Amino acid sequence: MLRIVLGLGAVTVLTVILLMLGKRHARRLQRARRIRIDRFKLKRQHADIELQVFGHREVVHAIQRYARENRVSTDQATKVARTYLREIVPKFNLLAYYRFGAPIARAIMHFLYRPVVERTPIRDFNQVAAKGTVVVYCINHRSNADYVLVAHMLFKFISLSYAVGEWARVWPLNHLFKWFGAYFIRRRYREPLYHAVLSSFVQTITSNGVTQGIFLEGGLTRDGAFQKPKLGMLDYIVGSKRDPEFDSLLVLMPTAINYDRVLEDRNLTEELVGKEDRSTKIEKLNTTLEFLFKNLVRSFVKRFKRYGYAVVTFGTPIIVDDFIHEHPSILAPTFEERKGPLTELAEKVMHEISNVLPLTPVTLVARVFTKLESCTEAEMAAALDAERKAFADRVWLTREHNGAEIWESARAILQLRHLVDERDGRWSWNPEERLLRDYYANSLLTFEEVKARGWPERRRDEKVVAAVKEAMGG
Repeated sequence: MLRIVLGLGAVTVLTVILLMLGKRHARRLQRARRIRIDRFKLKRQHADIELQVFGHREVVHAIQRYARENRVSTDQATKVARTYLREIVPKFNLLAYYRFGAPIARAIMHFLYRPVVERTPIRDFNQVAAKGTVVVYCINHRSNADYVLVAHMLFKFISLSYAVGEWARVWPLNHLFKWFGAYFIRRRYREPLYHAVLSSFVQTITSNGVTQGIFLEGGLTRDGAFQKPKLGMLDYIVGSKRDPEFDSLLVLMPTAINYDRVLEDRNLTEELVGKEDRSTKIEKLNTTLEFLFKNLVRSFVKRFKRYGYAVVTFGTPIIVDDFIHEHPSILAPTFEERKGPLTELAEKVMHEISNVLPLTPVTLVARVFTKLESCTEAEMAAALDAERKAFADRVWLTREHNGAEIWESARAILQLRHLVDERDGRWSWNPEERLLRDYYANSLLTFEEVKARGWPERRRDEKVVAAVKEAMGG
């Protein structure tokens, strides 16, 4: 028994020493790299956060309403609210973020892609932004890799807090994401008390200067095009301006992402086909394990090829304070009054993202194949040159300079995936993979074009399913 007690005591002392050394090391790292960390993220006392969150009138009213509707005491309703808050609040760890998170993100992105980031707009913005400016990065959502890519691009500037969905609430991902500053949200969860707590928490961290990243579209696009923006998180963030003490500038930074290959593209596009034709969870797991195993083996024998580019660009920052001055009803007490100006603000952000959405070789080639059934290499090069001229106002950050080089870059990726075929000197897209062709071509549609055609992937009727099946060739 004595040995057990001494052993536990030794482990406890060793743990305390390691934690102290870790904190000191983290502080030295922060000072050496001149990393700006939002002070509020370093709060360790959950009670401090709870005091601010529960201080909002909306939370108090929501607790009282929950107690009445569920016939429980106010004390019990408060315990439920505390449970929600404890689930949401992250546990940011400076050492984990910069000593583990940064190298892992860098390794993943460079293993799978050739990441390219347009960092100049961020540097320029940081030089002219007023001290204390609160920035929220609004990002189009194409892949779960977006979290890693955007964090990777901003490591040198600031740590970013994300709103992460239920998919990451599994051990050990839940601890990792919380250490990295992410906070969990329950999507499609309608409990008013939960949303009152979440809204209050988001407004609290926003007014305390925490830099956040949000995906306005909510979920991943299934057909490759922009989705209709959701207003919930934007409403919470803008609502922080109801606090008269929050006088710092609030800025939305439009952030655009595009890939030569989205890792989940097959799973996402088959969502359009209909439930009876979708892969089972076991089949998806087998596909994922096979994908990881093959790439691991290829990397050992030096035959692994990266999946092209992952590109990030930035649009013109939108100052929320100016928008509020022009549209004061965006802070109205009811959502119905706020909905109009919120929609206008969301679409303004999406329009900015659309303007700077980066081109990649594969997306341009896919667009060409929506117009040509087949072509020679010379015809493809000429068509790509024409597309580049048509998109002259778009950002081009890749190293290819003409149609021939773009085709060479894209062809290697498309051949690896058996998406293009060559016969008698003419190239064509695999007719069984037309859905993927349209998925990548649709990424270049502007937000206004998608808005004008409607939001077809939101509709799950038989006409849509039949049209998708026909596009797939059967």
